[in-house]
Amino acid sequence: MANLSELKNELRSTKDIGKITGAMELVATAKLKKISKRLGNTQSYLKEVYEVFNYIISHTSDSKFMRKKDQEIKKTLWIIIGSNLGLCGGYNSNIIKLFKKNVKQTDLVLPIGNKIFNYSKANNYNIYKKLSNIDVDFSNEQSRELSIWLLENYLKKEFDSIKIIYTKFINNVTFDATILDMLPIESPKEKKDNDDLVLEPDGSTVLQTSVTMYLNTILFGTIIESQVSEQASRRMAMESATKNGKEIAEKLSILYNRKRQEGITQEISEIVGGANAQSSD
Repeated sequence: MANLSELKNELRSTKDIGKITGAMELVATAKLKKISKRLGNTQSYLKEVYEVFNYIISHTSDSKFMRKKDQEIKKTLWIIIGSNLGLCGGYNSNIIKLFKKNVKQTDLVLPIGNKIFNYSKANNYNIYKKLSNIDVDFSNEQSRELSIWLLENYLKKEFDSIKIIYTKFINNVTFDATILDMLPIESPKEKKDNDDLVLEPDGSTVLQTSVTMYLNTILFGTIIESQVSEQASRRMAMESATKNGKEIAEKLSILYNRKRQEGITQEISEIVGGANAQSSD
């Protein structure tokens, strides 16, 4: 069993770590509030854009951006959204599980975040480009520039399809690692009707001129959702770590006091025993 000095050091270290995890919890909470507000402001817009594009796609019979019947996909670009920092629970590990299960060594990988980049590099995946400047301040302009770059390379036949692995935000305690197809666009099984929309001159032309906006909407939405999920996951992990640290500190404190009391009792017993021995003499 540890001596008093060792127990005291362990108790001090546990309390210090608890202060750090508590501070990280506060930082994650502040970032979560900030990015959640952005998500709330953009969700209604994104929903409307998705509905419009679903309508356009359902009324497009032929386009180079639509998937052809029996089209062979030889090489896929995977955009995989993770975090730059750790200590966020199972956020990155859930993404990596989907990564390992679905991405082939012959595919191209565009890791967003240092954690996914490091995993890709360590496992010899074909890294097409790395992005590590994505955080809670991610802007629509950044998303638009990335969308234009992706579309240019897709049209150059650098890859045959684009897929995203991201974390879908459901609520503050539930997030799902999800795969989303970007290009080529799958034709919906059912044709959508909307009397308020008129496509001129036709769906294919409208899609041709607005596909960048389509990609931008998907990218911006998935990255913002992933950012919210990351901060919520980190807040939960740090809250749990702080709580567990307090419990460990309490147990160590009880053990320390008990051992200290035992030492004091033993010293008193030795003093009394020595005094009795002298009296007997």
